[in-house]
Amino acid sequence: MCLWNCLLLTFCLLLSEGCVVRHGHFTVASTKVFRLSNFELDKASRAKRVEGRDVMHIVCLFPTKGNATIEEAMDRALDQANGDIMTDVVIESWGFYIPYIYGQQGWSVRGDVVKTRKN
Repeated sequence: MCLWNCLLLTFCLLLSEGCVVRHGHFTVASTKVFRLSNFELDKASRAKRVEGRDVMHIVCLFPTKGNATIEEAMDRALDQANGDIMTDVVIESWGFYIPYIYGQQGWSVRGDVVKTRKN
């Protein structure tokens, strides 16, 4: 019986599709309104290597929510570090799907988060 389970798992993994696409490396990015006049970005404190993700799960053939978005992934990263801009940003989309069983599709935004607001 264990042999059949191993063969079934191997077969499902061979049928699955998955990929990661890097959409770019950006110097500065944000989804929030900010003003850089009278602000020195180089001297600001920053949270290093913060990652935000937005994920859509697919169960059988049915997605659990609407599309995953870059905006939501970036907002999660900014909220996590209490900032309003990101520097040295890498944006990736990714996904995998095992037919008729389970899958995920999502966006990942990684970078350093800087707070420009005083409050």
